[in-house]
Amino acid sequence: MQRLIQLGAKYIVVADVFPTGCIPPILTMLASPNKVKYDRRGCLKSGNRMGHSQNSLLRQWIKVLWHKYPHMKIIAAEYYRPILAFLDMPGKFGLNSSTTLLICYGAGGPPHNYDFNAGCGMPGVKACADSSQTLQWDGFHLTESAYRAIANGWLHGPYADPPIMHVVG
Repeated sequence: MQRLIQLGAKYIVVADVFPTGCIPPILTMLASPNKVKYDRRGCLKSGNRMGHSQNSLLRQWIKVLWHKYPHMKIIAAEYYRPILAFLDMPGKFGLNSSTTLLICYGAGGPPHNYDFNAGCGMPGVKACADSSQTLQWDGFHLTESAYRAIANGWLHGPYADPPIMHVVG
């Protein structure tokens, strides 16, 4: 970020990381029969602790930069909080609660429809019937509907500090 500032950037949007304990490849790779390792959403607690910790450090760094460069417009954007909101209240966002941790475009079936040996375009990899009701596209990307909700939260709040439209609008 400091390099961008030195190069003359006037606006910078810094996004935090996803709750990594909720990503299907991680859930598949680290699957455990021990239910204590999972939170109420079905996400791995350890992965989410790591992401939460990293995001806390990032937020502290952004605050330092706000004070060091008060003329700059540095926007802290979130992925972590909206993804957890999608998992907590899928219906509010038009998502199907039974498929929030399944990928739409994948292979392998439940619990996550993720197969490390079946990537995009390979035999057996299929898209779900309605991606607008799912959260995760291929295990690494969200669906268009999920990204739309996040983008709206970045533009107008509450998933950006300050919301982008408050800075440039």
